Amino acid sequence: MYSLAHRFMLLLTILMVLVSRSNAANAPSKLIQDICKETAESQGTYDGCVGALELDPTADSADISKLAEISLRLGISNTTDTQNYIRKLIKDATPEAQKTLSTCLSSYVAATASFKSALSELSEDPLSANYDSRVAGDDVQECEDELARDKARFPGLTARNNYGKLYSAIAFVVTNHLPQS
Repeated sequence: MYSLAHRFMLLLTILMVLVSRSNAANAPSKLIQDICKETAESQGTYDGCVGALELDPTADSADISKLAEISLRLGISNTTDTQNYIRKLIKDATPEAQKTLSTCLSSYVAATASFKSALSELSEDPLSANYDSRVAGDDVQECEDELARDKARFPGLTARNNYGKLYSAIAFVVTNHLPQS
């Protein structure tokens, strides 16, 4: 009754409907879209921002206050994990590289402290939380600058620096939208 071409077109139409529904279900929330568009103007990419925030399964349903908390917790997790990564690198590094890596470790300790400070200030002092969110990125940048000065090559660390700066930029944008007390 139906030709092979007709069946193929029907199957293709059904697949397109299913795929479009699947993509719509997986689209980030409007809040995440807005935050990530703004973040992408200064650091990273829109997709990188969405991917970073969606590491937390509650992000899509979060309001601005919860999203600020999520972004800061992700920053803390990232910078803490990077500290552990740097410690492992130091163990096998030359004395010259150990000096560079020790500076990076100090930078990441400071970045973690900045993210934690911002998290503790969210409800009482959003402006300070916003400032500390930015400082965390500056701390991570210190590591990147040290690597460049010493012409040190640690590709895994450079990638982690990029993520650390992305988490800082996301937190900065999100906390910038918090209502001021």
